[in-house]
Amino acid sequence: MNTISERPTLETSRLILRPFSMSDAEEVRRLGGDIRVAEQLSLMPHPYPEGRAEEWISTHEEQFESGEDLIFAICEKRSGELMGSMGLHPKPDQLRSEVGYWLGVPFWGKGYATEALQEVIRFGFEERGFQRIFASHFATNPASGRVMEKAGMKLEGVSRWGCSRFGEMKDAVLRAIVKPDWELINER
Repeated sequence: MNTISERPTLETSRLILRPFSMSDAEEVRRLGGDIRVAEQLSLMPHPYPEGRAEEWISTHEEQFESGEDLIFAICEKRSGELMGSMGLHPKPDQLRSEVGYWLGVPFWGKGYATEALQEVIRFGFEERGFQRIFASHFATNPASGRVMEKAGMKLEGVSRWGCSRFGEMKDAVLRAIVKPDWELINER
């Protein structure tokens, strides 16, 4: 595994993926607290309680230092506007990582999530030495599946009632990309 000593900032043609700061908390609460976002994520609180964003952001440095999670704020490059979040969640062997993300509603359907995911996958393989990056989405959220497909992730299966949200069981669609497949895609 490749190690990095400080939380990185990544850049794409339209985006900056950087560490969150406390000044992002209110926007996290506003964007993430939208029911249209929250209902697609098993862990997003709704309603989003006051102080929860600050609490969440305050954990990022320690999680990074312990090798548990690396969370990025997705921001528009020109304006710096916060758009959402994407995180790598390495497994104990440090060879595999789950990726999770959300984007605020005003930024849906514009290719931002795909662009961010492609860069985070690149970072995971090239900088962190992961061999497999995987994710899941609710079967009721095919847009998230399209984001993963565009980033090169292949369908691996459906976990029937694999997660729950608001007390309702939901099917989870599992997708992944392995390093050799990513290398083939990026040879072109």
